[in-house]
Amino acid sequence: CALPILIFFLATIFATRAPAADVAAYGILKIQQFLQTGDALPATLATSGFAFDAFVIGTSPGAVTNATVKPSNATPLRTLAPLADGLAWRFEERFDSSAALDATYPNTSGFSIPSYALAMKTAGDGATTVSLTFATPIFGFPVFAGYPPAVQITNFTAAQSIDTTADFVLGWSISGAQSIDLLQVSILDASSNIVFASPAPFAPGALASSATAFFIPANSLPPGTNFFGHITLARPLTIPNTNSYVGAVGVSAAVRDTQFSIVTRPAPAPPRVQLISAGNSGVRIDFPAEANRLYRLQRSFDLRTRLDLPNTNSPGGTIELSDPSSATNTRAYYRVRIGK
Repeated sequence: CALPILIFFLATIFATRAPAADVAAYGILKIQQFLQTGDALPATLATSGFAFDAFVIGTSPGAVTNATVKPSNATPLRTLAPLADGLAWRFEERFDSSAALDATYPNTSGFSIPSYALAMKTAGDGATTVSLTFATPIFGFPVFAGYPPAVQITNFTAAQSIDTTADFVLGWSISGAQSIDLLQVSILDASSNIVFASPAPFAPGALASSATAFFIPANSLPPGTNFFGHITLARPLTIPNTNSYVGAVGVSAAVRDTQFSIVTRPAPAPPRVQLISAGNSGVRIDFPAEANRLYRLQRSFDLRTRLDLPNTNSPGGTIELSDPSSATNTRAYYRVRIGK
């Protein structure tokens, strides 16, 4: 997915605030995108794996009418384009190497810090131009804080056959993340629509940068579908700018995004339950089952309350369960549920 997931969630954070200006957030990003195709370490995309992004997020659709970005070096003026939601504007340019990216959009230049002039026109606030950088001066020297680490999925194989009727925990390893880094997990469909995601950074329940797992509850994903998973780690490079455009927040960040496939199993076939009399031992309940599915046999005497009988994680084939209590009751109702 070319669009950094972080932009979507910055929009989620800022656009829901009480609007103090036409612009909620703006910023510049440097992005390195990785692809993991198995259990081995993720690798940068073979082509176009490095990107410069500039974005502006309005407080309402149509609030922003135009935006451009101009680096202080010889790079020409760039025009941001509106996204389909009418809320955000964005410019992206991709490169095949980090060196090519830095040559066009530098972090530092000798002992100076290149600036990026982001000009915005809005319906109510008029024209505003702000300046952002990828580096900060420390003891008179320009310092680029660097990229956060890339994330490696640790249960990639399991994520290629997720049973949507059961909970799933996506796991990863990460080394070198800092407390200021922002972590986001997103699952997208083939049209790049967000299907499920961790809470946005700074929102309640947001993942800490040190997190190594993400809980996906049962029935959160549709069955029988191929998805693109993203784990995005963003490192703020400068202190957020809240002064240049009052009411808006300006950010610059270095981003590493790991993309990987996620596949859900087809929906389970409804089990056909068969009751077999076992004489004085009650009844035996038989039903066909798929391998590695959780089946819950439930019994009711009045169709209002139900009791879970033994659950089983099926090896496949036919499951046979007995209910000795049925020998002393004249009537009972049974059903089989799959998953939680």
